[in-house]
Amino acid sequence: MQRVSGYADGETDDRSVVFLHVGAPKTGTTFLQTVLWKNREALREDGVLYPGHLFAAHLHAAFDLRRAGFHGYADPYVPGAWDRIVDEARDWRGTVIISQEAFSPATRDQIAQAMAALSFAEVHLIYTARDLVRQIPAVWQEEIKNRFTLGFSDLIETLRAPTEERHPLGTMFWRTQDAVEVLDRWAHDLPPERVHVVTVPAQGSSSGLLWQRFAGVVGLDTDRYDTTSAASNPSLGAAEADLLRRVNIALEESIPWPVYNTYVKHFLGQEVLAGRPDPVKITLSAETHDWVVGRSAELVDGLKGAGYDIVGDLAELIPGPSTATPGGPTFEDIPAELQLSAAVDGMVGLIQRIARLPDPHGPLPEWVRHLEEELARRKRQPARSLIRDISERNRAVMRARAAWWHSVERARRLRAWLGRRAGSDTATHRVGQ
Repeated sequence: MQRVSGYADGETDDRSVVFLHVGAPKTGTTFLQTVLWKNREALREDGVLYPGHLFAAHLHAAFDLRRAGFHGYADPYVPGAWDRIVDEARDWRGTVIISQEAFSPATRDQIAQAMAALSFAEVHLIYTARDLVRQIPAVWQEEIKNRFTLGFSDLIETLRAPTEERHPLGTMFWRTQDAVEVLDRWAHDLPPERVHVVTVPAQGSSSGLLWQRFAGVVGLDTDRYDTTSAASNPSLGAAEADLLRRVNIALEESIPWPVYNTYVKHFLGQEVLAGRPDPVKITLSAETHDWVVGRSAELVDGLKGAGYDIVGDLAELIPGPSTATPGGPTFEDIPAELQLSAAVDGMVGLIQRIARLPDPHGPLPEWVRHLEEELARRKRQPARSLIRDISERNRAVMRARAAWWHSVERARRLRAWLGRRAGSDTATHRVGQ
């Protein structure tokens, strides 16, 4: 494996190299992170560390650094997560990859904190960029999956508004997708040769090409690592996204984020609605497309002038001709029949999912019975200590125990919420009689 270095020929440095991939969102980051996670043992053998003991460890680290989270939810894995990643990186002698798009909107003070923590290493910055005609619809539907309710036309309006008049989603969009501004914050104190802009290949290209470009920056042998089972983050069609937006409006954040994340975002959104066949794509009007082309040209000029290492082709960031008809149908013209069809599929999927939830009052799983038998044989040892000991010796028991109680807790929360909703609906019905 060839090590990438920011030092000129003849100079040496025995420090570790940290590649910090900070975004942007919706640029194939889930695919890249899944490849890195699934190949982390092979990477270790090659002297490359992808730190963290959970797939979401880098997300937790980004939230910890930025003191951020989803809708006020205090994720117990977040506190201290940035320091845990840094500690692993500090103890490693070789190359380290940290990858999470949630780093991109960090403030200058937070970035200074991150760079100070990584001062033991030679830091390289990686930013993956994709053309804005694909990014705007992709980011909007992703935010809808994250519980937001802003309409697509309203997003377009706020993206074009002056900075001080933007909706928070418009502000966040440019803090993550304006490559020139993001890199001005993150790479302010780095030499430009240590800043790598990886362009996402044109639509229709093999996903393997993005991996090849990313891996080339780090110096990895692309053929050595398995990319066939890497996950992606599927996008919603126009009818499906607007349906989910209406669900968000109706829910009014009445359920906690973990329940929403499990049942609405991941199941309803990403498994049921994103899996529907032949979705109508979310597209820009001809006039908006022309504005985006002009904005993209400004970004490309800024990247050229910065002298960064460009991996791919900046021409890929300039959108092609619009396929929309001037004065033709807009996003608001989605047929009601399409939304109704999506709603039916969503209801069926959720009902089928509820039917598969474990019954907290049903028979105990096999592994619980084994624990009871072990406890009966070792009565003198405290139960909590016994369970911990067995879990530490048996990873299958540890995974099964955690998965069971998590599923029971989710089922309890969902049934409690359904009960409250049913009681509310009954009371409303009686009042109306």
